[in-house]
Amino acid sequence: MAHPYIINTVNALVLIILGLIGYFTNPAKPPVALLAPFFGFLLLACTYHLRKHNRFVFHTVTALTLLVAVLVFARINPSTFTWNMRNILLLLMGLSCFGAVAFYVFTFVRERRLGNDTIYKDDL
Repeated sequence: MAHPYIINTVNALVLIILGLIGYFTNPAKPPVALLAPFFGFLLLACTYHLRKHNRFVFHTVTALTLLVAVLVFARINPSTFTWNMRNILLLLMGLSCFGAVAFYVFTFVRERRLGNDTIYKDDL
């Protein structure tokens, strides 16, 4: 099973890469398109503290990832939805964030049920 810091790194890289692709493929180059890469860099900066099992950072990263997922999905207009490059990138980024949040919550629940840090013993 992967650890939360690995999932966080993958999710952050997805946000950075797909966000930059979306920004540079859009001829208008709107500044709002750089929100996903910005949050990706913030999440990537938290990876070190996730590796050290800082619970405050765990919860902050989970909330921030959920916020990014909602922000990304909010940029999709359902009344004019078409399968173009912009919407596909937004869907991929949102699904990546929701998947990461689901994994984080699953990890919290599993750790709570065990009652000890055996999930992370191979890291320590």
